[in-house]
Amino acid sequence: MHGITAILPAYNEEVSIGSVVLRTRKFVDRVVVIDDGSSDRTSEVAALAGAVVLRHAKNQGKGAALKTGFEAMNGDAVIVTIDSDGQHDPADIPRLVDPILRGEADMVNGSRYLNGNKKDTPLYRRVGYIPEK
Repeated sequence: MHGITAILPAYNEEVSIGSVVLRTRKFVDRVVVIDDGSSDRTSEVAALAGAVVLRHAKNQGKGAALKTGFEAMNGDAVIVTIDSDGQHDPADIPRLVDPILRGEADMVNGSRYLNGNKKDTPLYRRVGYIPEK
C-alpha cells in the first residue's frame, strides 16, 4: 500500500506538467502521470519531476488515461485525480482526502462551485449539452 497517490492524465502538457508534479508531490506519497500519447516531452518532464509515468502509444482521451491510472493502482489507500494543466491547486489535497483518512467517507469530489463562484469557469465547461440549431 502506497497511501495517497495522485493520478494526472496528461496530453501535450510539457509546459505545465513539471510544476504540477512538483507541487503535487508535497501532498501525496506518489504521483503517477498517464501520458495519453503526447507528441511533446510530457513524459520526460514528468519523470524528471519525480512522477511515475505510464504512457499510451496514441491519444485515447482523458477517460482512458484515468482508467489506465486506476487499473495500475492496486492496493492504494487513497487516489486523487488532478488535471495536468494547473487548473487544480494541489494544496487542496489534504482537505479533500481528510474525510477519507478519518473514515468518514469512501469517496470525495471536489467542486469549484461550493462558494458560489461560477465566474472562473468558461461557459463551455459549465454547459453539458448545447443543441444544434
